[in-house]
Amino acid sequence: MPFPLPRNAWRLLLPLVLAGAAQAAPAQRYEIEIFHWWVSGGERASIDVLRAHVERQGIPFREGAQAGSGTARYGDALRRRVAAGRAPTAAQSIGYDIHEWARLGLLENLDEMAAAGEWDKVVPNGIQHLSKYRGHWVAAPINAHSTNWMWLNKAQFDRIGGRQPDGWDDLIELLKKARAAGIVPLAIGREAWEHTLLFEAVAVGVGGAEFYRRAFLQLEPEALKPELLLRIFRRMSQLRGYLGPGFARRSWDQATDMVRRGEALLQVQGTWVNGEFSHRGLQPEREYLCFRFPDTQGIFLFNSDQYVFFKDSRSDAPARQALAAILLDPVFQRDLNLATGAAPGRVDVPRDAFNRCGRQNIDDLRGGNMRRTVMGSVAMGNANPSRTKTAIYKVVSDHLSGRIDDAQAVRQLQRGIADSVR
Repeated sequence: MPFPLPRNAWRLLLPLVLAGAAQAAPAQRYEIEIFHWWVSGGERASIDVLRAHVERQGIPFREGAQAGSGTARYGDALRRRVAAGRAPTAAQSIGYDIHEWARLGLLENLDEMAAAGEWDKVVPNGIQHLSKYRGHWVAAPINAHSTNWMWLNKAQFDRIGGRQPDGWDDLIELLKKARAAGIVPLAIGREAWEHTLLFEAVAVGVGGAEFYRRAFLQLEPEALKPELLLRIFRRMSQLRGYLGPGFARRSWDQATDMVRRGEALLQVQGTWVNGEFSHRGLQPEREYLCFRFPDTQGIFLFNSDQYVFFKDSRSDAPARQALAAILLDPVFQRDLNLATGAAPGRVDVPRDAFNRCGRQNIDDLRGGNMRRTVMGSVAMGNANPSRTKTAIYKVVSDHLSGRIDDAQAVRQLQRGIADSVR
């Protein structure tokens, strides 16, 4: 086992890795290529941060992109590249998708880099569970988005005399005021992951952290009590009445734009919305507000963007080591997540430069890490394997779209989760 280096040695290690790489690799091969899904405005700014940090070290940077965070179309595009012998240096990945790549034996072991950087000490425990496979580091986490947030247009919130909702009844009262004022109360898009993101916030608010952990992370059948699930789906049915027309034709970022323009009061979404708003020059408390979803205060449902490194990429080992060093560097994680809107993927990055929503998110991550309430997002594939996630997607989206009623949704969710783990 490598001897752990002092914390500040990690910053010193990066130039050494880069210098050694430059000597060890032929110039024509020593470049970095990443594959990612960051294509919206705010996301594009995040990739530009990564490019700047890589090129600052004198390393050529190339990229490929496919829209669709954790979706089948992104995974299919990446699989085609790997199968054709065109694996990138590293690819963006989330949740249990990381484990599926590792199970195939295609990923580099990052234990040496992790030991040098003391990743075990600085990466939150819940995220480490996904970054490691069979006890070995196979992915580099770059951030910690949280999904149980509400993003509100401040001007509309003030116009209707809104108050921060602490509980469910407060939220419904706020949505009623928005509808009475002639604006869409709750903006959402057409995709199943968005519907499931709303569902998971409602679910953890109804059942609490221990219910969420047992039901959706540990997949214990006895945790899926019919009466509790019925309460959750009844609340989802209530929210359906506040979505407004046209959500079946919208993307998530179009829903975000509705909030930005004041056409909708709020959106329940991850902290990438903070990045989208910041990219457009908006500021918390001036143009928008961020509140935890009612009854989920103290709980951090996360989606951690990570990068996996392929053994058979056209880049050689020094290039992969250089990129891993950059990705976990505290300064890079600060700069990157000022753009993404997320908390850094390590808990020791100073929070001073972040906006109010960003600072709150960092505080919540640190507090949740100590309380063990940092838990993976079902919607973003950080809670359970893809087969289970897909089963939940179908039931939740069918229900929110009105194709099945509350009781049918309860039965189908119980059956879908049970079938997915057999």
